[in-house]
Amino acid sequence: MSQRVLLIACAGRSGSTILDRIIGAQGGFCSLGEVRYIWERSFGENQLCGCGVPFHDCEFWGEVSRGAFGVQPADVDAASAIGLWKRLDNIRGAPWLVQPRSPAAHSTATKMYGQLLERLYATILAVSGERVLVDSSGDATHGLILSRIPSIELDVVHLVRDARAVAFSWTRRRKRPEIHWTSENMPTEHVRRTAARWMMQNTMVERLSRSAASYRRIRYEDFVAEPQAAIAGLLANYEWADGQSGTVTGREVVLEPAHTVSGNPVRFRHGVLRIERDDEWREAMRRGDRRAVTALTWPLLRRYGYHVRDGA
Repeated sequence: MSQRVLLIACAGRSGSTILDRIIGAQGGFCSLGEVRYIWERSFGENQLCGCGVPFHDCEFWGEVSRGAFGVQPADVDAASAIGLWKRLDNIRGAPWLVQPRSPAAHSTATKMYGQLLERLYATILAVSGERVLVDSSGDATHGLILSRIPSIELDVVHLVRDARAVAFSWTRRRKRPEIHWTSENMPTEHVRRTAARWMMQNTMVERLSRSAASYRRIRYEDFVAEPQAAIAGLLANYEWADGQSGTVTGREVVLEPAHTVSGNPVRFRHGVLRIERDDEWREAMRRGDRRAVTALTWPLLRRYGYHVRDGA
């Protein structure tokens, strides 16, 4: 039986978590967060599930773990899975993921990791009772791995955000509420490094589109400007969804608690949420940083319809 996965692929800090939550709030979809980190952050570190309880104590993930691996979440062999994940899901492994053939050792590792993911996704579908799993892992390498699993039908939503907004977001300090045993901030990164990664990730997502069952590109700025229309457009890919966006009214969405793993702190929000465009970078970003990011990313900025001089 095939598993249909909608992967939100993008550079980090592009708004994938809120898009994941909104799509997951529609009938037939299950919001999962950034599944590529589930082995390390959830099974391994026991970070908070999006429902607000530690992952090992979450009833939903407990049922998934028992169904997929025959043990409680705390007893899953996370170390072995993390070893495979770190070996494959990175930029160094990407060239082998797009080749018809790869070295025997790499092929064996890819097959083993693919079987783990296949069991995980199949069980999540069974436990959730939904039709499509929404995975906001972002990185194209994760998508390339999924595309090699025969039972997975992969739909790619390529979420693009202005590189200057992304770079600025990576300089801000914010708490990570999922780290419940201590106080820890989200990681920060220099704007030039972020710009280079933005170029690489978006280029790789375009390459991933060749291996996907479907591909659709959407700009963050267009999504937050007209969220209801954007969600209806994405759902048009699913005949049974009838192109509806039932939980979105104007610029507001009603969110129920979701069993997400990793992602922006907005994954813990529920109730009525107003969707607002985050444009703090326009006033707060240093001029030199803004110029540096523009210089490094202008080819794709133009390709995606952004103004190189002042943004759009």
